[in-house]
Amino acid sequence: MTFRIEVEATLRDTDGLGHVNNAVYLSWIETARTRYVFERRGFTRIEQLDFVLAAAHLDFRSPVYLHETVELACSPSRVGRSSWEMTFEGRVRTDGRVCLQARTVQVQYDYAARSSRPIPQDWRTMLEADLVPGGAV
Repeated sequence: MTFRIEVEATLRDTDGLGHVNNAVYLSWIETARTRYVFERRGFTRIEQLDFVLAAAHLDFRSPVYLHETVELACSPSRVGRSSWEMTFEGRVRTDGRVCLQARTVQVQYDYAARSSRPIPQDWRTMLEADLVPGGAV
């Protein structure tokens, strides 16, 4: 399953060159991933999150400017024993140009024990049902 959200570039997102600052893209993919997890797992509170971000790789493909809307698509692309990977693609709604491609790795985490743990079976089942091998979004 590919999950989609839209984000609009705001004035605070832009830098002195008039386009969205590169650091904002990571915030956008964090928002998409968190919304995906909350919706799929029925979470309502931040304390319910049981994973940590282990790695993020972003490729900036084209600039985004003030008030442009970006459709972010994401899907699980790999499920391991205690980690899972998400792949992302952002396209500017007005002309469809790709503005970002990204990949993140999340590790299931037990905050009380301060260690990784296996992906819970119910969550694994959801991730595997939504899996898009190779990260095609």
